[in-house]
Amino acid sequence: MMMVGLMLTMMLAAQAQTKVAPKMAKGMEKVYVTESKVAIPGQPEVNMTLETKYTVTGATKDGYKMEVLTTDFKTDAKEGNVAALMMSGAQQLMKGLTLRLTTDKDGQVKSLDNYDELKVKIDETANNLVEELYKQVPMLSQLMAKDALKNQIMTGITKEDLLKSMQNTTSPMMLNGKSLMTGAQEDYTNEQGLKMKRMYFVNGKSITTNGSMSMTKDEMKQFLISQVEKLMPGQADMVKENIDQLMNSGMMKIDSKETATYELQDDGWVKTMKVETTYNAMGQETKSTVNIYIKH
Repeated sequence: MMMVGLMLTMMLAAQAQTKVAPKMAKGMEKVYVTESKVAIPGQPEVNMTLETKYTVTGATKDGYKMEVLTTDFKTDAKEGNVAALMMSGAQQLMKGLTLRLTTDKDGQVKSLDNYDELKVKIDETANNLVEELYKQVPMLSQLMAKDALKNQIMTGITKEDLLKSMQNTTSPMMLNGKSLMTGAQEDYTNEQGLKMKRMYFVNGKSITTNGSMSMTKDEMKQFLISQVEKLMPGQADMVKENIDQLMNSGMMKIDSKETATYELQDDGWVKTMKVETTYNAMGQETKSTVNIYIKH
């Protein structure tokens, strides 16, 4: 009876654990559609749709070579909605650009191999977007210099950021290479640069995650200062001198939460995803819902 009980326990534990390792072979293509809705305080809801093609271009000793291409992007961001236009602009930067990646045998992304080539094209597109924004919102030129606006649009598009984008919550490749079981936890950094903790819940091919912010007071202090230095450098010294008072008053309070659900196909590739995120900064709450599904 003890042996039977032990065997049943081991079988249940094995069933509760899922290793995500999608089947990959040269020539394989997967196309995903991403539909995003973002609610920005005081602004109409913004809808964005993009289509991304993942192609396995070859095998290596330790894994595979892949290309990721954003083939289409649409948004209903209205003229005059600066926040929405900037957010859409960051997505638009990647349209038509091919990321060449190296993965391990489980499909986990290990390197971005053509960043120098991409950077030239991204820089050119960012300059064009800045000029377009100035035309649509003339007052913007009085509020933000071109370089500052360009830097804001390009936030998240360094080599490291692009590599991480293949591993973040809204990427179909995020789970690749992970051995998951209910109750498993991991630390990560979200797209806003906040340190988070994620917990997994596994039910066969369905995987759910809950993420919440996990930062010490000192880490939050350094994060807030870095954001001010980036976006409002003229105010940086004032904020540094008064950071403790500003944080204690709640004026610079930031919080973030996210939930995600992934459904896997029999071949290990993601079939559908839904990610819901809440980001609260200084009393202003931004909510986003991202639905991703495989087209073919």
